[in-house]
Amino acid sequence: QYQIKRCSAPCVNHIAQQDYNEDIKEYFQKLTRVGFGAFPPLLMAVLNKEKSNNKILEILKSCERFSFLIFQVTKRQSNTKNSHFYRQARRYYFDEITVDTLKSDIDWSIDGEDDDDYYGELDLEKFVIHVTDLYKKNDGFYSWTGIRYFLYEYELFLKNNASGNIKISWEDYDKRKKENTIEHIYPQSPKDSCWDNVLDPYNEKGKKILLHNLGNLLLLAQSKNSELQNFCFSYKVKHKNKNGNDSGFFNGSYSEINVSNCSTWTATEIIKRGEEMLAFMEKRWDIDFEEWEIEKEKVLYISDLKKS
Repeated sequence: QYQIKRCSAPCVNHIAQQDYNEDIKEYFQKLTRVGFGAFPPLLMAVLNKEKSNNKILEILKSCERFSFLIFQVTKRQSNTKNSHFYRQARRYYFDEITVDTLKSDIDWSIDGEDDDDYYGELDLEKFVIHVTDLYKKNDGFYSWTGIRYFLYEYELFLKNNASGNIKISWEDYDKRKKENTIEHIYPQSPKDSCWDNVLDPYNEKGKKILLHNLGNLLLLAQSKNSELQNFCFSYKVKHKNKNGNDSGFFNGSYSEINVSNCSTWTATEIIKRGEEMLAFMEKRWDIDFEEWEIEKEKVLYISDLKKS
């Protein structure tokens, strides 16, 4: 009981990495990336008692979903539901509730609703408000704390669709500086003449919205920003590097390859890709903006996009 109460994220992750199948190990890695929150004692209890790998994996998926949606999307305080999950870990450990009840409780804590007007912690409207604040105070989606994790999960989604091998490890991705990891496809300082008329129909505010939009942000397989800089889209897609070798999006991450299939890069492509990425978010974390009566244009902060 004492060990379970005192177990930390590195402790529970270390145990899982030694003794469990690859799916379970991967979800522990996802929790390491997005944050364990209050779940280490609960997970330690499950690892101690549960014999079914499927049950363990389902608990992990619920924990990861909670951590991403509640802390990165809804932006709740970091101690949200801590005491509750500590109590549930104890109740499960002493056989007061089953593993299925434990999973249901985590899911209920996200998006539950009942006749007593209880609602889970998920609030997609708060994500819209947060994105709006990021555009007013900072650099839109580029300054969203969940952007690294989201872009990496999107990369894994594209990898699975291509049935390919991983092109970039989280360890390499995470240790690089943000500016060497996340590329603005339409550049922050568009000096080359090829960019002159691309966003000209939009005023300066509109250009900034599109610049820092989700659809304009790209996970790079390698540190290419200094090489790509503000060059034309066609150059970013494919060019000769200083060693005379072909380089660019065309042979980079799955995200880069996906973008390289576009012939041009304008507001149309930025908005379309942003909507595709939000559709991925809905499917990956089982949410529905339409169910919340929220238009994707509003999430992307483009519903009031003004032209000059």
